Amino acid sequence: MPQITLYEHAPTRSARCRWTLLEAGLAYESVGFGGQAGLAELRAVHPLGKLPVAIIDGRPLFESAAIATAIADLSPERDLIAKPGSWSRALHDQWVSFALTEMEPWLWSSEINSVDVLMPKERQVPAIIEQNNALFRRSAAVLDAVLGESHYLVEDRFTVTDIIVGYTVSWGADDGLLGGFGNLQSYLDRLHEREHCTLPRPG
Repeated sequence: MPQITLYEHAPTRSARCRWTLLEAGLAYESVGFGGQAGLAELRAVHPLGKLPVAIIDGRPLFESAAIATAIADLSPERDLIAKPGSWSRALHDQWVSFALTEMEPWLWSSEINSVDVLMPKERQVPAIIEQNNALFRRSAAVLDAVLGESHYLVEDRFTVTDIIVGYTVSWGADDGLLGGFGNLQSYLDRLHEREHCTLPRPG
């Protein structure tokens, strides 16, 4: 069994890693962080001192999608991810990249331009939020169409792809941006039905 330590904080993208660990059935040590606590320790394993970070058999790995993908590969018997070199694995890479480049940046930009703890109010540009919302919804419409044809994103079965992308979709839902996207709403409902789901519950 691999030795895994996860540096995490519940509201952050570390939720992707925790959910994957639970689905993979892997034991791990959780090190919780909040605010500026332990920042020096975090910088020792992440150049920006950000969460999440996983230490896997003594080696640090950061970025939640990379961590979740690596964890899925550590438990092949759970079949959480398509095999390396397969077309389905390429689709995993496609949808993860899509979520991280075409959806999540707009949500993050809106957050740092509206939450004082992330960016001082005098440096925020709240006028950009409307544009961010429109760009997120443009990409959300793509996923909504895909999920009108299948229940999940790869091989029409639950995989780590859905853990990674589902977090982004859930974030958009929290920001009230899924109006009119019934397939994405149903997708989130399916994800919430999973025993180990770490996404925030609606309401």
